[in-house]
Amino acid sequence: MTSSLANAILFIALVITSGMVAMMYRKLKRLDRYHAEYKQIFDQTGAALIGAQNAVSSFGSEGRETLALLGTRIEEAREVAKQLEILTKTARSLPQAGGNSSL
Repeated sequence: MTSSLANAILFIALVITSGMVAMMYRKLKRLDRYHAEYKQIFDQTGAALIGAQNAVSSFGSEGRETLALLGTRIEEAREVAKQLEILTKTARSLPQAGGNSSL
């Protein structure tokens, strides 16, 4: 009878242990899925950060090029403005030098 009681206790312990192992297995599987999702998210975040770094890098170099071209264009515009001012002064002085001519 004692061996039957001991066997019953051991059987109950085995059933409880098996149940706990099954629950732990499910939790570990869920944790494994979460880990895979987190890894994928971190990989995507890393790729996005690399893309952002490249964009900032190219933006900086393109910005310098644009600034240099803009500086050149400003100088050209100043020269054209000077020439336009000279032509305007010349055009204003022509009718005064030529007398009173009607258009």
